[in-house]
Amino acid sequence: MEPADFVSVQLAPDEIHLLLEGLDVYEYWQLGDVLPRNDGLVFLPDDPFAERYWPADEAPSERQLEAIEDVRACRALADRLGDIDRSG
Repeated sequence: MEPADFVSVQLAPDEIHLLLEGLDVYEYWQLGDVLPRNDGLVFLPDDPFAERYWPADEAPSERQLEAIEDVRACRALADRLGDIDRSG
């Protein structure tokens, strides 16, 4: 992304926590609805323990491939917000 693509926003720590919780819920209940889920987690093919949920002889469907990319983008944003939250 180009610098012009970014927006600066001031958030309180509580607001960052709220956004992180919202992203977690969004990943599980909406983005991951066509992906293997268990105990509050969405499993992507390259996640730890994914072999339990993704058979080696079965390729993800087109819809699953789209959901996988959406979950990865959601996780990347959550990681960025988490970095901000931890730094202070």
